[in-house]
Amino acid sequence: MKEFSALYADFIVNARYDDLEPEVIYQAKKLILDLIGVSLAGYKLMEFPLMVTGYLSGLGGTPEATIIHTKKKFPAVNAALANAACAHALDMDDGHRFAALHPGTVIIPAAIAAAELSQANTKKLIAGIVVGYEVMIRIGMAITPSSLNRGFHITGITGPFGAAAAAAKIMGLNHKETVSAFGIAGLQQSGLIQVNHEVEGAMVKPINPAKAAMSGLLSSILAEKGAKGPLHIFEGEDGYLKAVADEVRTDLLTRNLGREFEILNVYLKLHAACRHAHASMDAALEAFSESHIDISEIQKISIETYPAAIRLAGITKVTAPSGGRFSIPFSVALALIKQGAGADKYSEENIGDEIIQRLAAKVQLCVGPKWEELYPQKRGATVNIMGSNGKNWSAEVELAKGEPENPATWEEIYDKFYTNASLLISNKDAKKLGDIIMNLEQSSLDELISLV
Repeated sequence: MKEFSALYADFIVNARYDDLEPEVIYQAKKLILDLIGVSLAGYKLMEFPLMVTGYLSGLGGTPEATIIHTKKKFPAVNAALANAACAHALDMDDGHRFAALHPGTVIIPAAIAAAELSQANTKKLIAGIVVGYEVMIRIGMAITPSSLNRGFHITGITGPFGAAAAAAKIMGLNHKETVSAFGIAGLQQSGLIQVNHEVEGAMVKPINPAKAAMSGLLSSILAEKGAKGPLHIFEGEDGYLKAVADEVRTDLLTRNLGREFEILNVYLKLHAACRHAHASMDAALEAFSESHIDISEIQKISIETYPAAIRLAGITKVTAPSGGRFSIPFSVALALIKQGAGADKYSEENIGDEIIQRLAAKVQLCVGPKWEELYPQKRGATVNIMGSNGKNWSAEVELAKGEPENPATWEEIYDKFYTNASLLISNKDAKKLGDIIMNLEQSSLDELISLV
């Protein structure tokens, strides 16, 4: 049997835009739309992306690819790093339930930088993004939940492969070069989920996907120049799979590769919070809407959910917006009081709001046996709101809005993009940008880049 890196190279080299099904292309464009909107809002609202983009743009360097909102080109690896940091800052980027990762925040910034570097057309950009999603998601599915239980941030440790796959396709690497790119990428995987457990530490969570985007692109650049990476990077005696997981489902690494597309199973977020908080938020909003009581009449909010949700989004004392995104109690309180939890709602003002904090203190989390058994097929929550009159209102959500089984509407997806993008660019430019992305195969890369 061929090495896994060679099997991936077969897929990547042979993939063509013209062979992709229309639904795959449409999904790719929706994910680009969503990710770019989230990136613009992340740059506008969050401190860490400004640190990263400010530092990297200050370094200057060879003009190869654009860093968001600078209208200037910098070394492509630095552009990928900076733009991916913006993309993950709000924790509102896309994800895959069974791979437990966020592919878009890594792959799309790396792909756009690779396309600028190699002057590729937009059809090749789309094809590169698709193959990047397919490779990264399959690796995530194969090593999850073992790697996650060991404390790895799956986005960080799979991202270099996804970014390398996308860049290799876009840059036109041959089979041997693509195999080498995977070997080099595997040497650079990193990322710990400890960032989810600390209020202040959560601020720097975007460094994991940002470094992954940079590492994957760098791997393809070096491979194109002749660098050789380990051929057995995945299955080797001291290779990636042995290093990151105790249990690996190797069949998932290449299952139906090129025939079924996991990009179609990617979810979109409508709340700017950790995905593990979304079912609780959706259920709480549903129960509250049925209660017709005032916020001040709520005595207690009881939430039953699955263990991973409490582990990864269970921060109780929130003192910063970045920490609020990983707190089910705060996120539920925020959503109820502000009737939404979009990008601009996780603000210093709302963190300091005593009414929100008091309501968050009334939220009680516990593991629900039903949800524990169903996870990860279902990422559900049961919410019970108790009013001051002794009455209770309950709601249950099996899968948060935006999952393939519970999809967001096109109107919801576009409204999210437009709302996020127009936080940084004009309403006119946001609309124009949306039109360009959804007709990307008929547009030029320069048209896209000029608006971000």
